[in-house]
Amino acid sequence: MKKYLIDSAEKVNINNNDYYLRFRSQNSSNPVVLFLHGGCGAADRPFIMKWNSELAGYATIVAWDQRGAGLAYSRKMAKTEVLTKDLYINDLHNVVQYLKKRFNKEKIILVGHSFGSQLGVWYIQKFPEDVECYVGIGQVVDAVRNEAISFEFTLNEAKKRNDKRAIKALQKIGPPVNGFYKDDKMLLQRNYLNKMGGILYGKYGNSVINTLPKIPCMFKEYSFWTMLTYVSANEYCLSQPLGQEKVDFLNEVKELSVPVYLFMGKYDYNTVSELAREWLENLEAPHKEFFEFEKSGHTPQWEEADKFNKLFVKQVLKVK
Repeated sequence: MKKYLIDSAEKVNINNNDYYLRFRSQNSSNPVVLFLHGGCGAADRPFIMKWNSELAGYATIVAWDQRGAGLAYSRKMAKTEVLTKDLYINDLHNVVQYLKKRFNKEKIILVGHSFGSQLGVWYIQKFPEDVECYVGIGQVVDAVRNEAISFEFTLNEAKKRNDKRAIKALQKIGPPVNGFYKDDKMLLQRNYLNKMGGILYGKYGNSVINTLPKIPCMFKEYSFWTMLTYVSANEYCLSQPLGQEKVDFLNEVKELSVPVYLFMGKYDYNTVSELAREWLENLEAPHKEFFEFEKSGHTPQWEEADKFNKLFVKQVLKVK
């Protein structure tokens, strides 16, 4: 097992708020890379530590369980806490300022995956001076168009396979209206999307089956109780005003003042790759690059981890 100068899980109190951070680094003077997870309640520290620890040789990598997710979720809190965009941006600001001070950095690198890519872009709009560059994975761009494309793909694939149960369920849900599904059935649509191969490349089955291989690495980071509440945390976050935010970055975000790198899976129909490419092509930024992963869906950083890590080190960290 590789040894690291820093390899810790910490609860840090910042401005009277507790933040759950996971650190890994071989040199504290290296750039700081903060990962923002998706969901918006699907904390990803176990997967980062398992598949992206190679980056810790070149950067200080930090995984953060955002408010209401992973270690930062409790059923008691969920009964009263209202999660909003402004609250999350404030939380992120607190974490970024802490990291800058702790590691003596003027700026850090932000990496946003799925919902985390919304949060990352929101943050850069407000605090660009804190960010050295931005990396979007499974980049959210246009919620309305994204859901229309995602639903159409799922239904068409179900028809190709003559999956009558899926066809019936999807037709009952119906196409999304303004990015929203009837009776908040997004998770059900995503389960069928997963079954049709639109989330993980070459993997077909329900979300439970596709999650099973990840469980051993999750137990390295989380207790049995946290594992039990993991799904509840995601459902809670999605039900909050934060989870109902529908972005349109094509029209709302036409310029960012930091370098932008997008890492997208070719077969991603959770956050549609073609929309991310369209956004980047029209975005004004000091530098921008698009990297497509031929054997990935929504999570190229884990589906093609070796390729992702090497590209990140060379293209983002500029290590030759």
